[in-house]
Amino acid sequence: MTEDAQKAMMEMQQNQQQMQQVMQQKEETESELQESKKALDELGDDSGTVYRQVGNILVEKDREKLENELEERVEDLEVRKKSLEKKENKLQQKLEDAQKQIMQGRE
Repeated sequence: MTEDAQKAMMEMQQNQQQMQQVMQQKEETESELQESKKALDELGDDSGTVYRQVGNILVEKDREKLENELEERVEDLEVRKKSLEKKENKLQQKLEDAQKQIMQGRE
């Protein structure tokens, strides 16, 4: 195996590790995004008193403030998800490039 192919192999392994981390972060972000959207939906269904969990207790919260907080959280999570998707695509391209380089080094 040539030196370039070995270097490409090392880069590929690093990119695979980064890809796993990005995919895990994306999955966590998606889960939190779905939870926040569900909470917003639930708020829209009722007009009663709302509570927010703080640690192990529930604290009464102003409905409008809570809706605004959740809407902002959803926006932030959507931006984070898009950013992670871009990272994932870049890493995928790097992995493909490294594989090509490795294959060329074996020829």
